[in-house]
Parts: sequence; structure tokens; C-alpha cells
Amino acid sequence: MAIRHVGAARELRVRSDDGSELHVEVRGPSDGPTVVLSHCWATSLASWGPVVRELAPHLRVVLYDQRGHGRSPAPLTRAGYGAEKLADDLCAVLAATVPEGHRAVVAGHSMGGMTVMAAGDREVFREKAGAVLLTNTGCTELTKRARAIPLPGPLGTLGSQVFLRAPLPLGPPNPVTDLALQYVCMSMKADPRMVRLCMRMVHACNGVVRGRWGEVMTGLDLDDTVRRITVPAVVAVGTEDRMTPPWHAHHIASLLGDCREVREVEGAGHMGPLEYPEVLAEMVERLAKECAGGPAGSVGEGAPGDPGHRKAAAR
Repeated sequence: MAIRHVGAARELRVRSDDGSELHVEVRGPSDGPTVVLSHCWATSLASWGPVVRELAPHLRVVLYDQRGHGRSPAPLTRAGYGAEKLADDLCAVLAATVPEGHRAVVAGHSMGGMTVMAAGDREVFREKAGAVLLTNTGCTELTKRARAIPLPGPLGTLGSQVFLRAPLPLGPPNPVTDLALQYVCMSMKADPRMVRLCMRMVHACNGVVRGRWGEVMTGLDLDDTVRRITVPAVVAVGTEDRMTPPWHAHHIASLLGDCREVREVEGAGHMGPLEYPEVLAEMVERLAKECAGGPAGSVGEGAPGDPGHRKAAAR
């Protein structure tokens, strides 16, 4: 594991079980409760940026690029893709970044949530995860339940499969392709700045990598490993999420051992970290206060009960 300091972030290179390298960034105080954030398909760790900016400054935040995304190299063969690989990568990040004897809040968005759920039966996950947040995600029947492609019945399912698996550029970027992508993955009322950020990340993702991870998701069935997650958990979803509609949030909640809340965010789409970062930050902070930490894991001053903590986070 190599560490490099860049501005406020400490950059790490973490090696997964099969030798794949992952780009990891750690922000915040070294002694704060740890939050680990796993991002969605076809984006990068930057997708969590709006949430990180809302979090209280006493939290220690770990972000990483999924393999083949952002600054993490793509697998060289098809053997490098699969739900078990996502779980391997998350466990490698947890082992490298969560201090001995401490537990973290582990949050996942979309494919990042699938990553968290795939790791539910892993020893490292059970040792290092003190609480879980899952947003805009699903563990089974992804293409069957999706409403992203406005076609009826089997045609819609087939359209979702093609969209996920196609190893092609989703471009070139222009107002027409961006509007189509916004329809698929965001509310049509989303903040234009967040829409532009989402489009930049999606267009930057390698088409082959995106298609291969899409293929993994079309066959996903993680019900068994979700049942192994027994730590306190919360689930969030946008009411207008077309990729993982609210059915998924309630199905996941029915499998979790200790689901504290299912929150439906009115009018929001699939990109929760970009569309309702304040909601997710509040949920993360509450979990960190109640469940994260370790022998020295008290949240101390500036915790979520302090009405001034968000102002401090914004400075």
C-alpha cells in the first residue's frame, strides 16, 4: 500500500486479492469515526463529492474508485469482473483504511450498494463494518424491475439489458444524448450542475468496462449475502428512480437483519449522492454517531447534535 498526500486528501494505492490496484482517498482527521463510500456504475469517487461536502468535519472519509473506474485500472480479462471481485475490493479497502479495533459506516450507491451487499458474508466486512447505508440500489431482478427504458413489459426488460451491457460510448456528448441519459438516471428537475457532473463522469467511463460491469449486474442475485448483514442499516431511494425503483429498497430492507429505516425521497431519481446529498449526509452522520468507532471512537464535539457542525463543514 503506497500513500501520497495531495492537498486535503491522502491518496493510497490498495491492492485487492487478485492483484488489482485501487485508487483510494482518505479525508478528514485521522482519529475521527470512519465512513467508507463506494460509488456507482460508470462514474467515480467524485460522485460522492456533494455528500462529502455536507458531512461534519470530525468524520474521517474514505473513498475509492471501483476497478475500471476513475483512477483504478481496468481488469485485463473477463475473470476480473464479478460481484465477488467487488466484494474483494471493498474488503481490501476496509482492511487498509479502518483502524484495528474500529468499525466504519459503509455506504454504497447503486453498484456501490451491490458491492456492500456482495460483501455481507465476508469476515473482513463483518469485522470492520459497524453500520451500512444503501442508496439507489438493488440486489436482484434489476432489469425486470427497471423503468429506465420506456417500453412495455419484456421490451423494457430487453432494453434495460442492452443499455447495461452495450460496450459502446454513450455519446458523443451533446444536448440530445445528455437529455436521454438524464431521463435514465436522474430526475428531470435535478440541479443542472449535478446533471453536468453526472454526464462528465458517465462519458469518461470506458465503454467496454461499463458494458462488462453492466453484464455482471444483469445477472445479479445477492439475496443470500444481504441476509448476512446484521449491523444497523438504512436504505434510501428516490421516488422517481427508474433504474432501481423503490421496490428494491423495500425488498432489501426485508432481507437485512437490522434495517432501521427505508427513506423515499420525493421527486428524486437514481443519482442520490448528486440529487439529495443533504439527506444522505444526515443518515451517514446518524449512523456514525450511533454505530461507528471503536475503543477511541466517541464522536466528541461537533457531532451531529451540534447545530453548528454543518457550518463548520462548509468552511
